[in-house]
Amino acid sequence: MIKNPVHLQIIEDISQMNSNPNKIDWVKNYLGTNKIYHGFSTKQIVDLAKKIVKKNNLDEDKTINLLNSLYQNGTTYTEIALAALILSNSPKVLKNFDPKNLDLWLNYTCGWAENDILCQSNFTSEILLNNWPSWQKILKEFNQSTNINKRRASLVLLTKSLRQSDDSRLSKLAFQQIENLKSEKEILITKAVSWLLRSLVAFHKDELLDYLAKNKDSLPKIAYREALTKATTGRKYNNSKKQNKK
Repeated sequence: MIKNPVHLQIIEDISQMNSNPNKIDWVKNYLGTNKIYHGFSTKQIVDLAKKIVKKNNLDEDKTINLLNSLYQNGTTYTEIALAALILSNSPKVLKNFDPKNLDLWLNYTCGWAENDILCQSNFTSEILLNNWPSWQKILKEFNQSTNINKRRASLVLLTKSLRQSDDSRLSKLAFQQIENLKSEKEILITKAVSWLLRSLVAFHKDELLDYLAKNKDSLPKIAYREALTKATTGRKYNNSKKQNKK
């Protein structure tokens, strides 16, 4: 049962929004979500997240409580996406963020979109490195989790930081995380391995090329191909060929 008053208001706000019914089933399958999908545009959800933050003037504790409610009780993709975007618009929460919150929230995500909207954009290299012992610990735990969403998160959470910082702690952990998961066949993992490898190009290209050469036969073929192309051409694909999502 939902008790958080802001979450209850969010449900009311969602009920009054105009959705786009076109291709809802196709998009839902593409996103990998197991929740109700309304067909709202990204702009609609972003605007609602900003409105919620501005209207309610939430402090850090109230923000975390709201996000706990959205993840634990949300039955729609919109609620899960809103939770991640509310966090994006809460700089004080991010500055003091306890990564243990992710251990709860990732129990309720399903598919790459719900995972990545939370894990890819919100956490900068500064956030991770300022609290490195806690982040390193939980990223290693996620990497060994039986929950595939947490295993994907153990890779995706490093992608932004690796493009922002040359700190060797980030790259060392990234290679360790990849090594542990490179034998998995699920696309949620193989594509995340590719994404993380490509993120190493920014500051660790020589180390990446050496790793690719030594692990060509053990890496997922798509990850090896995309990472090598990125490292040698600066692009993800050859001939601008369209491929699947990250």
